[in-house]
Amino acid sequence: MLLMGQANSSKSQKACFLETPTPWADSVFKQLTLEQKIGQLFMVAAWSDPKHKDYDPAGIQELIKKYNIGGLIFMQGSPYRQAKLTNQYQSLTEIPLLIAMDAEWGLGMRLDSTIAYPRQLTLGASNNDSLIYLFGCEMARQLKRLGVHVSFSPVVDINNNPKNPVISNRAFGEDKEIVTSQSLMYMSGLQNNGVLACAKHFPGHGDTEVDSHKDLPLIGFNKERLDSLELYPYRQLIKKGLGSVMTAHLYVPAIDNAPNVPSTLSPKIINGLLRDEMKFDGLIFTDAMNMQGVAKYYSSGEADLQALIAGNDIILFSQNIPLAIEKIKAAVDSGLISMKSINQHCMRVLKTKEWAGLNHIQPVDTKGLYDDLNSVEAQVLRRKLVEQSITVIKNQEDLVPLNALSGKRIAVVSVGADKDSPFARSISHYCRADFFSMEKNPGFNASIALRDSLSKYDIVIAGLLNTSNKTSKNFGVTNESARILNSIGEDTKVILAVFANPYAIDILKDLSNIETIVVSYQDDEMTEEVTAEVITGAISARGVLPVTACNDFAQGAGICTNGGNRLRWVEPEFLGLSGNITPDQIIDPLEVKPSGNPSGDYEEDMMDDNINKSGASQDALVRIDQIAKSGITKGAYPGCRVLVSKDGNVVYDKSFGTLNWKDNEPVNTNTMYDLASITKVASSTLAAMKLVDMGKLDVEKKLGDYLAFPPGNPYADVVIKNMLSHCAGFTPWIPFYQHTIQNGALSTDIYRTKEEPGFSLQVANGIYIIDSYRDSIFNTIISTPISAERNYNYSDLGYYFIQRIVEKQSGVTLDQFVKDNFYTPLGLTSMTYNPLKTDNRSNIAPTENDQTFRSQLLKGYVHDQGAAMMGGVAGHAGLFSTAQDLAVVMQMLMDKGSYGGKQYISPETILLFNTRHFSGNRRGLGFDKPSLTPGNGSTCRQAGNLSFGHTGFTGTMCWADPETGIVFVFLSNRVNPDAENKKLQQLNIRTEIQAEAYKAFGSSTK
Repeated sequence: MLLMGQANSSKSQKACFLETPTPWADSVFKQLTLEQKIGQLFMVAAWSDPKHKDYDPAGIQELIKKYNIGGLIFMQGSPYRQAKLTNQYQSLTEIPLLIAMDAEWGLGMRLDSTIAYPRQLTLGASNNDSLIYLFGCEMARQLKRLGVHVSFSPVVDINNNPKNPVISNRAFGEDKEIVTSQSLMYMSGLQNNGVLACAKHFPGHGDTEVDSHKDLPLIGFNKERLDSLELYPYRQLIKKGLGSVMTAHLYVPAIDNAPNVPSTLSPKIINGLLRDEMKFDGLIFTDAMNMQGVAKYYSSGEADLQALIAGNDIILFSQNIPLAIEKIKAAVDSGLISMKSINQHCMRVLKTKEWAGLNHIQPVDTKGLYDDLNSVEAQVLRRKLVEQSITVIKNQEDLVPLNALSGKRIAVVSVGADKDSPFARSISHYCRADFFSMEKNPGFNASIALRDSLSKYDIVIAGLLNTSNKTSKNFGVTNESARILNSIGEDTKVILAVFANPYAIDILKDLSNIETIVVSYQDDEMTEEVTAEVITGAISARGVLPVTACNDFAQGAGICTNGGNRLRWVEPEFLGLSGNITPDQIIDPLEVKPSGNPSGDYEEDMMDDNINKSGASQDALVRIDQIAKSGITKGAYPGCRVLVSKDGNVVYDKSFGTLNWKDNEPVNTNTMYDLASITKVASSTLAAMKLVDMGKLDVEKKLGDYLAFPPGNPYADVVIKNMLSHCAGFTPWIPFYQHTIQNGALSTDIYRTKEEPGFSLQVANGIYIIDSYRDSIFNTIISTPISAERNYNYSDLGYYFIQRIVEKQSGVTLDQFVKDNFYTPLGLTSMTYNPLKTDNRSNIAPTENDQTFRSQLLKGYVHDQGAAMMGGVAGHAGLFSTAQDLAVVMQMLMDKGSYGGKQYISPETILLFNTRHFSGNRRGLGFDKPSLTPGNGSTCRQAGNLSFGHTGFTGTMCWADPETGIVFVFLSNRVNPDAENKKLQQLNIRTEIQAEAYKAFGSSTK
């Protein structure tokens, strides 16, 4: 293979199927009768959907056996049924059928259970020819796997007419050079892998306002214009070995001004222009002969005859094959069409079949067909194509990427969809927001109410959803929705994502008050997710407009934005493709010769919106599912959440079970868990590292350097580094609450049932503790003897001191400090102390039914008694979070303190805290680390020496491994309803799931 640019030959090639000898075609041709030769020139439409009105296997079989038709065009259905029908039909003929499909944007255009790739206009926005070549290669692979030999693609029409009702987003765009280059990549990907490409719709259907399915469009330009624009891509592709062309039903008076003669039936256009002038020697297909562009003016049979006389080789969708064959035979007998012409047409068909491998045809293997058509590589390619296409065309004040989140109130509006749209859900991964929905044509009162509500926000992110591919429906957007969004922009900043054809921008009219406009071209779940990633900065915007959207946004417009350094949610298959294509990996597809047997595809009216838009996913992590579910069936916990990311990509994120053993409310992505001791790293350690960076804390100093102690108190001499490494001799835990219970009840001197002056710290529902008890807890700690042993001994007590240091050195409470410095700017949506003050109680998983202290089921109140007595805010416990927020914190720490383009902690400080400082002690400063004796610690054996994290008493765990790029989060409420339930530890569930994550994603270094 040659690198792109090394090949610089302008020499024209023959059509790909004419490049090699064809002994089989020559032999077969000699044995054919006139009727058989004519039969080879027809392709018949076949459906594999038994519910379709045209599903007619018996009729197809009769045409194959009685009239020796040359091929089939498969339409709507399913891959398994199509494969079985293909085998059945092929078994009926001695001359194998040439199978075609119209799958411009993938098999999903026609078949269920298959992938629908982005349409060509979206691919045109990607500005990445190499990816389009890979797309052509992948389409060839899928088509061949299904027994298909011809692909009726690419569309090489230059779509420069916004009102075009039939081409529109099926074309690469309006620039002839770009259309040609990208069409060449698509063609080469197909033909280099043995599938015949078919450029369409000759001589050019891009600048029309009539659908040829319904009438005969006029192409009223002079020959000079046609030569310089419409015909340009064809000339270039023909030079590079284009295998076939599809002729369109167009009236082109500059070439043939005979009234109502469509280009399909014009000898001047087919034989004169395409064959003689442009020197095309490949296969020529008619467009469907049942389209009104021809059927309105020519009768059945007559149209077919005229198509052959004009120079076409294969007739598609003939309305009456028996009649057509009789008319053609009569025309041969009368000399109206020569036998030489029939022979030439037939030989091109047979040579194409030999090139396609039909001389050695094998039945389509249905075993594993679904998995093969939905392979890991196929799924990854689809996402890459979408990612490359998203286009930012306006970005005032650099709103995108949405990085500066501190203090920002954000709303997300789903226009034309429920407020829980995939777009909205994806935005929620990255920032705290409120969510709204808006009808496309809301009434006056609803509009005013929405505007009033949104005026309170700093930024409104709006998505135009549930759009249409049809020009006649204004692409599913309305002037009213634009007017409302523009009016909202008078009061606040607006980011608008248009999930529609860019021509919709012109329909929207005035968008002057909208700061940022993102064009996403299509509306499907993956595109909504990827667009959210662009807006929030998880990935960069790279796309450019392939067409002129309006006077303000011309073809080629596109603003590149910064992205990366944020977690992003992708399918596990995404890791099958590592990184972007680099220049030295780009090959020249034109220099690659076909290998193996070929395959293909066809075109028809698919402008209907009811098209399978989704691909299919594969789950490579079944074992994690099994272990997580087994924990529920064996009684370890009522529910859990497992999240795994690799190199910043969340590739596994699932919830299992319910919030409580006694109800059926399922765990979901919004479920918050009591993190217990993970608070030590996700709050206190973060705060301590920040103070180190600020010069307000030195871990080599002693507690007495920062806090006041009674004279001679031994705690004053404790070195902070020793304390954070759990080797300061502290006792593990003190049951403070026991000192507040008298005669089996809470002391009325210490507690109140409602908030009162001096009793502002809430312990649980209906329980408030005297404010001064925080000092009592501190005094109890410093009155507790310190052990002379300085070996590793895990203790909560050091984090009461860290909390005091943070609050003294910063001047704010611990919860406020971490919120201001980390949680808000990181865009965390759930991580907080005392979640009932800000979040819905239904989102919180309950912990213990505490009958020894608080006499209630704890839901939203911290499980740890000491933290509860601190008012829910403590250095060792009290933090609640969802899995995604915790994963963000761990990713930031793993990426040396950087996230979303912002440096939160210096790399040097993170290294200081993530280092073991004492021999025989596995702990870092605050962080837990892998055991020094493999298999004895909190983590699995595969975890690298640089990895770090923590576990929590309630059944939680978080871990990050810089060596492998893996972040692992496990959240459960194993203490519900009884903290004595130790099955989670006994079954070793967290560690086993983590080990499976390493196996699934590899333990090799990044």
